[in-house]
Amino acid sequence: MKKSSSEKRRHVVAWVNKAEWDQVLDYLYSKDPALQRFALQRVSAWRGRYAHNTPVAVDCTADLVRCQVLDRSGQLNGDDLVLLYGAALVRFVNLITERRTGAWLPLQT
Repeated sequence: MKKSSSEKRRHVVAWVNKAEWDQVLDYLYSKDPALQRFALQRVSAWRGRYAHNTPVAVDCTADLVRCQVLDRSGQLNGDDLVLLYGAALVRFVNLITERRTGAWLPLQT
């Protein structure tokens, strides 16, 4: 049985629809920490639904926004913030290089 052209273009994604995607995008870049926290909760739900297949840009943006929210809250001292931002940036580099090469390869010794 041949599939129609509309069935071939379907992709499974973690968000419910384009409106949810747009809302989370707007809220992540909002200046309001409450909206940013809401967006981070949505991204966490997406990660739960779609495991390790969420887009790299979504993962990394959420990590950096989480750092900003915690930074603005004043709950962490300077050393903790340095570690948090550093971990988010290292994770960004690792995700980009890992997904770019297709798979993680151990170093040859």
